[in-house]
Amino acid sequence: MANKLWQSTATGSLHPLVESYTVGDDQVLDQHLLGHDITATKAHAHMLEKIGVLTSDEYQQLAAALDELLNEWKTGAFTLTSEHEDGHTAIELYLTEKLGPIGKKVHTGRSRNDQALVMMRLFIKTELEAVAEKLEAVAQAYAGKITAIGQTEMPGYTHTQKAMPTTVSMWLGSYHDAFNDLRQLVAHSIAAIDQNPLGSAAGFGVTLPLDRQMTTSELGFAKVQENPMYCGLSRGVFELIAVQALNPIMVFAGKFAEDMLLFTSQEFNYFKLPVTMTTGSSIMPHKRNYDVFEIMRATAHAYPNYALQLQAISTGAGSGYHRDLQLTKKITMDAFTSALDTLEVLALCVSELEANTDRLAEAMTDELYTVAKINELVEKGVPFRDAYQKVKQSFLGE
Repeated sequence: MANKLWQSTATGSLHPLVESYTVGDDQVLDQHLLGHDITATKAHAHMLEKIGVLTSDEYQQLAAALDELLNEWKTGAFTLTSEHEDGHTAIELYLTEKLGPIGKKVHTGRSRNDQALVMMRLFIKTELEAVAEKLEAVAQAYAGKITAIGQTEMPGYTHTQKAMPTTVSMWLGSYHDAFNDLRQLVAHSIAAIDQNPLGSAAGFGVTLPLDRQMTTSELGFAKVQENPMYCGLSRGVFELIAVQALNPIMVFAGKFAEDMLLFTSQEFNYFKLPVTMTTGSSIMPHKRNYDVFEIMRATAHAYPNYALQLQAISTGAGSGYHRDLQLTKKITMDAFTSALDTLEVLALCVSELEANTDRLAEAMTDELYTVAKINELVEKGVPFRDAYQKVKQSFLGE
């Protein structure tokens, strides 16, 4: 087994139980994130060439090897194993095995701290951009369904009791507008975290004349995160900013799931999905269950825990690096997976939604129009409160 990057003969081997506990599932997570780490490493190597740490030939060899590694990773030919403490170690070992001393130069002016920071920063940006695309797809699904069935009247509810008449268009339109607006929140979150931490090293900068603006441009960041201690201080907090932007998305997804569970029940029967999107019962043959919305509702209810965990871990670690922050990686990745999966399923459900127009028409009963009758009297000059009492007496017989 290869030595750790920090290991020497004097330190001996790390106790296997301690190693297993501290590494956790980091190798599995880094396998997913490795592409971002490779991309950042290539940009860093290019910058080292510019400042004279690498020759042009050395950079070309490193760039070619990193491209080869990236391709192997994409095709599944390269996987992290127990000999790799993390993805950062795997990249350096790969380059050293291929290029010898040239591979050993790639870590110049860099720490695994800023490697992890830039890797996660690139991941978060990519995922937030994917969320924005999914939000647009969800909004388009609502818009398409409004065009198809929006003209149908339906009861509006307050306190889960019939209140006033509305339309399918207005109901679906409220969710369309909500998800459309949330794209702005995601954009603001991207703008807040769009800073390059590469070059901050262990959190105190380095004495080498690193060109951080060059790596910022190559990696597509909006600006350099100048203060190296702030780079480390922001770890976990920038993840929190991103995940908090996802919270309202899940709130609206949960609300729609709750609506659908009510409106697809046999007592309401206003809407339905194709039978291929519902499940059955092992004992009751008449049942069609809208499990997809129950899972969506539960997922939405549980979702704030991601942000709470990120906040708790980040608050508990002061300035400088603490190993606690390693745990923010999985929380953040799981939060994005949950949100993106939910948005994809939501778009499908909305696009396949069908209205039971006959049942909706039957549900448009007289009590929904009491306010309209009050307003008719008001337009004739009757004071509102008198009109209210008159309609109430007429409707309830009081």
